[in-house]
Amino acid sequence: MTEDSGKDQPYLVYEFERRAYPLSGGPFTIGRDAGSDVVIREPSVSRSHAEVRAEGEEFVLHATGATGTKVNGKAVPAPLKLHHGDRIEVGSAELTFRRGKLPLGVSVVDSADGSTHDPDSMTRRETIKSPILGAVSTPQKKSGMLPVLLLLVVLLAVAGYYFFMR
Repeated sequence: MTEDSGKDQPYLVYEFERRAYPLSGGPFTIGRDAGSDVVIREPSVSRSHAEVRAEGEEFVLHATGATGTKVNGKAVPAPLKLHHGDRIEVGSAELTFRRGKLPLGVSVVDSADGSTHDPDSMTRRETIKSPILGAVSTPQKKSGMLPVLLLLVVLLAVAGYYFFMR
């Protein structure tokens, strides 16, 4: 009997993105935090909302967030063993636990190990360099020139009056 390596491969499928995340032996995190394995950007999702852990041959969902997690429409108050086809609701996002073959149109996400995964990569932004958005430099006052010019005009007026009115 030959063993098919992909036969019972467990996945969490993020239905909105049509992406499958392979589950391994380590804890698999779901949340708003950039370091989560599945990042869900919603205010109703906790930073660390839920975790899927391998326990023996089974995978168990642990709800770690304060805002609640549902499986098949029911709240998860305690750790819950996942079965093929279970629908996990995290905020308005829906993930499906699957074993084996994936539906058409679903792409598998490469799992990143901790040594190469940059937890800030999801929140890092390029610095915008624009004179419109940057610090505005105010034109410097020409305080030395204006009084000198004014004094020169007054002196010329006085000198002209003196020479022409004598």
